[in-house]
Amino acid sequence: MSFAFLNPWLWLGVAAVAAPIWLHLQRKKERNLVRFAAVQFLDHQPKARGRPLRVRNVLLLLLRALAVFLVVGAFSWPYLRRNDRRFATRNRVYVLDNSLSRQANDGFNRDKQRIVHDLSAAGPDTRIAVLNLAGTPQLVVGFSDDRQVAMEKVRELKASFGRGSYLDGIQQANALLAEVGGGAKQIVFLGDSQANQWQESLTTAPFLRQVQVELPKSPIAQLPNLWLCEPRAQRIFLGETSRVNFTMRLGHLGPARSAKVTLRANGRKVYERNVYLEGQPQTMSLQAQCEADPTAWLLAQAEVDGSPDSLPGDNHLYFAVPPVVEGRVALLARSPYLRLGLAPDVMRGQWRVRLLDPSSLEAELSAEPESDVLCLESAYLQGPEGRSILKRYLEAGRGVLLLVNRLSPVIDVSLRELGFECEGVFEPGTAKPEHFQFVSSNHSIFHPFESPDFGNLMEVTVSRYARLRATAGHPLILSESGSGLFFESTKYPGKLYIMAFGLDREETSWPVHQTFIPFLDLALQAARPQDFTLGAFQPGEMGIIQLGGEPPVGAVVLRDKGVELGRVPVNRARASLPMPDKPGIYGITLDDRGEIYRFISVNPSPRESELVYLQSPRVPAEWSVGERDRTDPSGATEAGRVGFSSILKQHIWWWMVLLGLLALALETTWTLAKENSFE
Repeated sequence: MSFAFLNPWLWLGVAAVAAPIWLHLQRKKERNLVRFAAVQFLDHQPKARGRPLRVRNVLLLLLRALAVFLVVGAFSWPYLRRNDRRFATRNRVYVLDNSLSRQANDGFNRDKQRIVHDLSAAGPDTRIAVLNLAGTPQLVVGFSDDRQVAMEKVRELKASFGRGSYLDGIQQANALLAEVGGGAKQIVFLGDSQANQWQESLTTAPFLRQVQVELPKSPIAQLPNLWLCEPRAQRIFLGETSRVNFTMRLGHLGPARSAKVTLRANGRKVYERNVYLEGQPQTMSLQAQCEADPTAWLLAQAEVDGSPDSLPGDNHLYFAVPPVVEGRVALLARSPYLRLGLAPDVMRGQWRVRLLDPSSLEAELSAEPESDVLCLESAYLQGPEGRSILKRYLEAGRGVLLLVNRLSPVIDVSLRELGFECEGVFEPGTAKPEHFQFVSSNHSIFHPFESPDFGNLMEVTVSRYARLRATAGHPLILSESGSGLFFESTKYPGKLYIMAFGLDREETSWPVHQTFIPFLDLALQAARPQDFTLGAFQPGEMGIIQLGGEPPVGAVVLRDKGVELGRVPVNRARASLPMPDKPGIYGITLDDRGEIYRFISVNPSPRESELVYLQSPRVPAEWSVGERDRTDPSGATEAGRVGFSSILKQHIWWWMVLLGLLALALETTWTLAKENSFE
C-alpha cells in the first residue's frame, strides 16, 4: 500500500500556513479604546520600535494551520494504491490460441506454462485476464480473479481441435480492455502465427486505440505434416448392388516420401494404400468403394500414417453415411428415356415415381406438394397449370429438375421469372455435336464421377440445346463453345436445376451413356430437401439439426457411446446443437428415447493442417487507430491510471474534507468567542 496524489503541485498552497503565523506574530491594536478630554494634553507614549515575536495562543495557531493543511491536501486529490483492480497501472489480456494447429510440437502446453509463470510473477499493480481461443473466444480468467484460482483455471485447459479466428480473439481482448479504467493496456497473443489466419483479416478496419499488441515470433517458416480432409460419402446403386463411394483428400507438407492410408467401415478394413508423395501436389484426391447394406447406417474412419508428422490430431477422418430413405418424384415428362431411368426396376429402393397426368393438373394444384422432387419438361410450362405447379414446389422448399426441351414466348417469360434469360436455340447437329468441356467436380452431383467406375462425362454429346444466361444462378456444365448446359438456381427456397436440353436421342447421347442413371439419381438427391449435411461439422461450431416428420419432439440429445454430452430444445422442428470439441462420430437421440435417430461426423478444419507461419505479421499494426503508445506500460501518467470518480470512492479524501471544514468551523467559533470576551 502506498500514498499518492493526483495533483501534487497543489501542495504549494501549504505556503498559506504562513498567514495564521503572521497574524499571531503581529502587534494588535487595543480594542474598546475610550479617549478622555482631560488626558489629551498628556505626553503620548511612543510605540516600541520592534514588534514582539512571540505566539500568544498556540492552540489557535495550530488549529488554523491544520485547517489550511487539510484544505490544500484535499484539493491535491490523495489516494491509496492498494493491491486492488481499481488502481492497477497495467492491464494485460492473454489470448491463448487453442486451435488444432497449436498442438504441433506441444505449443499449447508451452503457452499455458508461460501464462501460469506470468500470473505468479506479476506484481500487485498488474491485473490480468485470459481468453481461450478455441472456436470462439472464451473468458477463462477475469481481471478480478484470485491469482491462485486463475493459475488453476489455466492449468485445467485442454487442447482443442477447433479453429479460432485471430481477429475474433484480439477484438474480444480489446473489448475487455475498453471496460477497465485507466492504466496501460496490453494484449499478449500466444499462438503459432499461421499464415492463413492472418490472411483472413486483411480488410479489417482499425479498432485498437492506445493498446500494445505482443505477438509471438515463430523461429521457423513451416512444420512437416500429413493430414486427411474433405470427407465425402455417397451411396450409389450399380445394378442390384448398393455401394458407398468415399472421397477424401490427402495433404502433405515437408520431406515425407510416402504415407499409408487406411479406411475402415463398420470396423472392417475396406481400403489400404501406400501413397508416394514425391513430386505430387500438396493435396491429392483419394477414392474408395465398398458394398454396404442400404437399410443401415455405415460408419467409417480413415487414417493416414507417415513420417515426419508434427500434428497427429488431423490424421483421422470420419464418415457417417445414412441408410437409404426412398424418395418421391413427381414426373411430368414424355421422354421415354427419363421414364425408363425412373422405372421401379431401375430405382428400386431409391425413388418412388408418381406420374402426373397432363389432362388433370388442376387436381394436382388443389393439394399440397406430396413429392420431394418435381421433374418436368419445359413444354408443360406452356400452360398456367404447369407454371403454377413449378412455383408451388419451389416456394414450398421442394426440389425441381427442369429439362428445356421446348421454347416459346410464354416459356421464355417463365424462364425469365426463374432467373434465366433465353437467347435462342443452338443446333450443332448430330453430325458434329458438342461434348462437355467443363464439369463442376466439386458439386455433390458430379463429385463421384471423379472415380472411373461411374464413367466419363466428357464422352457425352449434345446436338441441340437452348442458350441460357443465368441471372440468378450459375452453370455446372459448360459445352465446348462455352455455353451453359446445366445450371443451379439460387432464387427460390427450393433447389432448382435446369438442363438446357431435353433427354431425347435427337438432342443428346446422354440417355444411352453409362453415366446417365448415376447422374439422374445424384441430381434428384441434390434437389431433394436436405435436413442434414454429412461431414460438414467442425469441432466446437454450432450445428443446425433439421427434423423431419417425426412426432412432436421436445429436445435433441447428443451422445457419445451412450453418454449424454448435450441437450438442446427443439423450436419449429429445428435445434441449434453445439458440436463436440473432439473429432469423431456421435449419435443423436430425440428426448429420452434410447434408439439413435441419426449419426453425425465431426472433422477438423483443413486449414488448421497448413503449418505455414509468418515471421513478422503486419496485420495487427494496421488494426491500430493513430499512433500507438510504444512506451513502457509503467510509464503511464498518474492521471491516466486513476480518475476523479475513483478518488471520490476512497474514504481518505472525504475524511480530509470533513476534518478541514471542522477545523475551519472551530477556528471561527474560537475567534468569535475571544472577540466577545473583550467586549
